[in-house]
Amino acid sequence: RQMCIRDRYISNYKDGTGWGNAATDYILAMDSVGIDVVCRSISFNGGKGDVHPRILELEKKSSRHSNICIQHLLPHMLDYNGRFEKNIALYESETSNFKSSRWTEYINTMDEAWVVNQQMENASIESGVDVPIKIIPHTFDTSKYDKEYKPLDIPYMDIENKFVFYFIGEAIRRKNLFALIKAFHLEFDVDEPVDLIIKAHKSGMDDDECGKYIKELCTAVKENLKLYPNIDSYKSEFITTGFLDSEKMMRFHKTMDCFVMPSYGEAWCLPAFDAMAMGNTPICTNVGGMSDFLSDGGGILVDGTLEPAFGMTETFQDLHTGREDCVSVDVRKLQKAMRRMYYLSSISDEKYVDLQKQGRTIAEKYCYNTIGNKIKEALNVS
Repeated sequence: RQMCIRDRYISNYKDGTGWGNAATDYILAMDSVGIDVVCRSISFNGGKGDVHPRILELEKKSSRHSNICIQHLLPHMLDYNGRFEKNIALYESETSNFKSSRWTEYINTMDEAWVVNQQMENASIESGVDVPIKIIPHTFDTSKYDKEYKPLDIPYMDIENKFVFYFIGEAIRRKNLFALIKAFHLEFDVDEPVDLIIKAHKSGMDDDECGKYIKELCTAVKENLKLYPNIDSYKSEFITTGFLDSEKMMRFHKTMDCFVMPSYGEAWCLPAFDAMAMGNTPICTNVGGMSDFLSDGGGILVDGTLEPAFGMTETFQDLHTGREDCVSVDVRKLQKAMRRMYYLSSISDEKYVDLQKQGRTIAEKYCYNTIGNKIKEALNVS
């Protein structure tokens, strides 16, 4: 039956995190196709980010007559409420299962589970989720990719006439920065016009501390590769840790050439998606959301091998344990993918141009209107 609904959406859209930004986009997508949505905010980390003006308007609406509740939360925060006709869990995970946690118990109290990629659906089934599961991919204001952005002036980098690989993300084990640093130095000689810039942050560290941490990580990789007699013989990586607002982040993408994400697991990876949409041909581990949005082109997916999760101590004690599998990217294949992108760019090959164009075309499949209508269908709303 068709339902005339008011949808209450609960999430951390004010935290200024990737999760919070995704929640904002879901709300705006629903609003853009006429779903009567009222949003309520909670916080995961006490962070404070910019809040979209339309979100503030939707917050002012009464939730009194809401009959659907979407809880875009960590599963252990879910709370079933019998006053709603339907309680929906929207959550994210990054490994083969979450059996060691109580997530399944909480998810199964709900009427429906929404996940963001195919791997998550498989992981949820493997973990014993027995309520209906629907895949609702992330969504974006794709108009931002049509704008012209001025490249950022990065004074400590001389990138003129160079091909620049880059990474954006948190400096945690799951992101597998080691693999990127290894692949870069193994593949490119010091005299080749190729650079690597790492833009990262780490919880609990200020910018200087984080920069020092990443520099030490790079040094450790080079010492253990033993390619040259001393560390000074290697190419130098460029490290930046400062915060960039949305506009400057787009300018950062505009300045670089090829995004690389060698992560062990990603529910989606917003920087990889932005890079694809900006024509920056991302090279990513064939895992999670990246497997979904790059499967038709726009970049390169690099296969890896399943191995037990290890060393991911930054998360909850019962998640990312050795009882779960993640994908360890094949560093040799990663090298070849990086070489291919550099080579195709250097000869202005049509394949490279086609990949760039495909990225923008693929991004449009995840615009507010498309995903908003997918949510309409999932809610059975006329």
